[in-house]
Amino acid sequence: MNLAVMGLQWGDEGKGKAIDYLAGDFDVVVRFQGGHNAGHTVCFKGQRVVLHLLPSGIFRPNIISVIGNGVVVNPLELVKEIKEVEHLGLLLENLVISAHAPLILPYHQLLDVIFEDSRYTKIGTTRRGIGPAYEDLSGRRAVFVGDLFDKDRFYRKIEPLNNYYNKLIQAFGGQEISIDSYIDDYLEAGRVLKPFAGHTAYLLNDFLAAHKSILFESAQGILLDINLGTYPFVTSSNPSVGGIFPGTGLSHKALDRVVGITKAYTTRVGEGPFPSELSGQAADFLRRKGNEYGATTGRPRRVGWLDLVALKYAIMVNGVDDIFLTKLDVLDDLDEIQVVTTYEVDGRMTPVFDPGIDYLDRVKPVLTPFPGWKQEIEHCRDYASLPGEARNYISFIEDFTGIKVKYISVGTDRDQTIQV
Repeated sequence: MNLAVMGLQWGDEGKGKAIDYLAGDFDVVVRFQGGHNAGHTVCFKGQRVVLHLLPSGIFRPNIISVIGNGVVVNPLELVKEIKEVEHLGLLLENLVISAHAPLILPYHQLLDVIFEDSRYTKIGTTRRGIGPAYEDLSGRRAVFVGDLFDKDRFYRKIEPLNNYYNKLIQAFGGQEISIDSYIDDYLEAGRVLKPFAGHTAYLLNDFLAAHKSILFESAQGILLDINLGTYPFVTSSNPSVGGIFPGTGLSHKALDRVVGITKAYTTRVGEGPFPSELSGQAADFLRRKGNEYGATTGRPRRVGWLDLVALKYAIMVNGVDDIFLTKLDVLDDLDEIQVVTTYEVDGRMTPVFDPGIDYLDRVKPVLTPFPGWKQEIEHCRDYASLPGEARNYISFIEDFTGIKVKYISVGTDRDQTIQV
């Protein structure tokens, strides 16, 4: 059975831990979109490791880890991450990188900063060049990982683009970028990456034909999807089920089941609407207890109660079969826990999550309270050992969404996971 792991909120749901936990049952783990704006945190040998480009199955030595053609790659950052993981004692013999993955180049990163600073409405981008790299892909100007392996071809492709973007950079008062300032570093990165490179569409289809099981890893979350999320406060790719197929070269027939990841509460990094957002002491508590700071940027995350209206929308558009509930233990000390069960918009109640920001700006969340369990659950290893109040909370989520909560995370370690 091939499985997709999708974020059901605005990212940061705990996909790294979930994929690391689930990966033991699979032959292949593949990242299919996003770039090094992602931050998937995995606990390895008691150490907290943040992965930005490498698939989260990399800590399972017998699993093949694939970076698909839908991922935008900064080769310098990928080489850095490979070396960091090798320093932990891992041999990356089973890593494969698509030669057809688009590159992030220095002018993409500078343009990301310029565009963000010049917007009349700030998006909250990570300023790592993700959006401009995807713009080049859509504009049919992209340069790819495989181009790094031929110096003449790489130079021939980047020279007109570098000149073109320098004119745009100068128009905004920026300092132009010289090809000589980065070409040697990029070619050296290409020499490191070449042994890992391959035609991953053929490789993955060969795995499928050989009945190898595949785990699909998304970055970010569905509410940041460029087509389905809270536009324009979104990412530049499709962290949804629909992004799997162009991002890997596999057809829809390759996917059997979808697991959706959600926190027991909600967080968001950057700008954009957030109906259930909290402030004051409640927000400070959740942020501190949940260590809610961006794994990539270090920015403090905005926090709020679990929004079941938004969650049900995310489940619907992804075709979710099971829920992986994370950070339930963060709620241990609360006397009362609340969830959003409906919206009030213009004086009327509605169960609809419309991702349009004009709509969400008018939303007043309607909350349903639950008593807290007031005890630590990090040592629980089966559903029956959870406090009754925690089980009631989970049951309400299941009843509201119509989807079973199959996995429950009660801590950061791999074994701090309950499978129901």
